[in-house]
Amino acid sequence: MKLLSLEKYLLKNDINDEEFKKLVIEISEKLELEALSEGRKLTDEEIDYEYVDFLIAEILETLKDDVCKCEVECGVPDCCGTRVEKNLKKVYEMALYMLRDGISYEDLTQEGIIGLIKAHELFEDDKDFKLYKDYYIAKEMFNYINNYANYRKSAFKDYAEHEIHKDSHLKVSLKDKDKSEELKKLEKENKEKHIEEMKHLEKRAETLFDYLNLKYRLSEREIEVLVLYYGLDGHSKKTFSQISEITKIDEDSLDKILKGAMFKLSNVDEKVEL
Repeated sequence: MKLLSLEKYLLKNDINDEEFKKLVIEISEKLELEALSEGRKLTDEEIDYEYVDFLIAEILETLKDDVCKCEVECGVPDCCGTRVEKNLKKVYEMALYMLRDGISYEDLTQEGIIGLIKAHELFEDDKDFKLYKDYYIAKEMFNYINNYANYRKSAFKDYAEHEIHKDSHLKVSLKDKDKSEELKKLEKENKEKHIEEMKHLEKRAETLFDYLNLKYRLSEREIEVLVLYYGLDGHSKKTFSQISEITKIDEDSLDKILKGAMFKLSNVDEKVEL
């Protein structure tokens, strides 16, 4: 099942934890990640490197691999990390694919970790855990993004409603009486125009913040570079020369792509096109 198909299903079906467990067991196939946006390239002027969160880079650098590095059985339980710790890379990888404008990458990964822990508690068998954990990670991230979308939709509609009705009960002041008819007419036209704009905003808010209309934060290329550089796909971290050979992108361009992607992970884009 593809990630977007799961998101669309969750949008249409309000299911509880028990129903969700039945669903993923019924599906019984690996959740397929897919990058669906080319994204927007940031210029050097747009990237303010002072606002790159190096804590995120540090976290990505120190994530544990999902395979124990011990060459011999040391006899120490979880010596290479707990089952949850060894699967954190998957959370941070999936968050790259699900990240939308207005969403904090750090907050999104925390929700994903909650989903990972739920799967850990529900599936004792490693084979089942490995197959189903991605669904639980995705579900918690979906809930977080969808709650954000509904909150923003409600906030914009409330603002528009306030603007539409705020002048309807105002008292006429002495200053208003002294105004010329031409000025009064102009002010009335401006108010009517503003009300129409707010009605348009109210209508746009209905679809603007629908889950499927939220813009993806990262491009396919940015995701690919981040995954290879930090080894988020479960493989070892790649050097720039290795990534360049895999992607056929020169190292100078790779550096710009990586820096731009890290800037996007460090900041929340709140721009809204109305």
